[in-house]
Amino acid sequence: MKYRLFYLAILFVLILCKSKINDDTEWIRFDNTWSSPYRVSTKYCHQLVNENGQYLYILNKTAWTYFVCEYPEKVIENAKKHGVNVIRVCLEGTPYDKELGYDLWPWQGSRKNPDYNNFKSDYWNEVEQRIRLAGEHGIGIDLVLYFDLVPSIADIAVQKKYWETIINRLSKYSNILAWEIMNEETSNEAFQDSTGNYFKANDPFQHLVISSDGTTEDALWPHKNWMDMAIVHTCTGNQEKFDLEDWYLNIAKNTRQYGKPAFNNESGREIRHKNDDPVHRRKQAWLFSNSGCFWTWHSWDGCEGINDTTYFASGWEYLKPMKTYHESIPFCTLEQNNTVCTTRDNELVFATLSSPDRELSVMYCCTRKTSQNVQKSEAYVRIKDGIYQISFINPSNLVPISEMEFKSDGLRNEHEISLPDFQDDLLVEIKEKVAKDKTLIDGTL
Repeated sequence: MKYRLFYLAILFVLILCKSKINDDTEWIRFDNTWSSPYRVSTKYCHQLVNENGQYLYILNKTAWTYFVCEYPEKVIENAKKHGVNVIRVCLEGTPYDKELGYDLWPWQGSRKNPDYNNFKSDYWNEVEQRIRLAGEHGIGIDLVLYFDLVPSIADIAVQKKYWETIINRLSKYSNILAWEIMNEETSNEAFQDSTGNYFKANDPFQHLVISSDGTTEDALWPHKNWMDMAIVHTCTGNQEKFDLEDWYLNIAKNTRQYGKPAFNNESGREIRHKNDDPVHRRKQAWLFSNSGCFWTWHSWDGCEGINDTTYFASGWEYLKPMKTYHESIPFCTLEQNNTVCTTRDNELVFATLSSPDRELSVMYCCTRKTSQNVQKSEAYVRIKDGIYQISFINPSNLVPISEMEFKSDGLRNEHEISLPDFQDDLLVEIKEKVAKDKTLIDGTL
């Protein structure tokens, strides 16, 4: 009973502070991927789609102080070089204050002496210019509303003016991917419930609403109605306790299980999180992607090094091939599948996606250790009757290794196929060429 009264009180506050949004506001669209906002697909619950029916494969990159950094054009240029189509930016906060000295403060006054009733017009003008710059270059914004501030439920009456300003000034931009309420903060859950519900009720363009926790092994609040995506962080590296299967793959599977788009929007960075092995980072990313999740490149140059125009963390070059491949296939139709293509090699970790009818199946497999060679290994395929083309591809650069034609006599049999020798990781793509009627496994009649 006390919880029901508590949430009724929240609802009452929201009704009282419901804002008047300018109904005449028009979208600011871009002639690229961001021609309109992306929303959760009603056809494919794990995917995002815009009004033109385009599905979005997210590759995200941290750029915390993009709104105030010295060289915003270079940030965008480097993001595009990575193959990135979303950057994660904060609207309020002091990220890496000792190194950068920036205070992103949307209000008048100062952090020590705030004036929450008024806003810094120069700052908001610059924010809009930089959102537009990103949109013109095909880059979306994962916008974190609170980075340092941790408001409570008692602050709603004050903070709702901030929410109104965000909606009135920024929601019109079609390249806003999501309103991310907090970065790695869950102590003010009631406040975030109110914020999330407010944005769902008042944003005329219905951008996604999310929030984030620190590193965990599962998604944050996946059952909350206002949380449009299942969000997880893995700020970890290649230490022994963070195994590719027991840690990274299992977290990816956890995050994908909730019937929402699954998004790791902060992964481990070099040095700080001991994620210094570029090949291991490639494997982390592919295991998440081939579990049906979206990935983020988190690096020094998106944090305290954002003003260094020349820095690239080792391994960045593996991102674009991963995005290119997944955009080349009907990624939106694929689901995790644990039987269509597997391996029993204990040295290998694998993740498989398949279309429901198994016309296309993709297995990604990798060694736990870097520079490990794999010879004379096998995969096991269980697909419906038909003739298939099986292609073996190098995930680091998408160079084809070999291919073969394969005839399946139905689901009743599991077929063994030989894998080509490879180092570190391999992509196995199975495409149907000639379909036949599906036969059942013995014992079902």
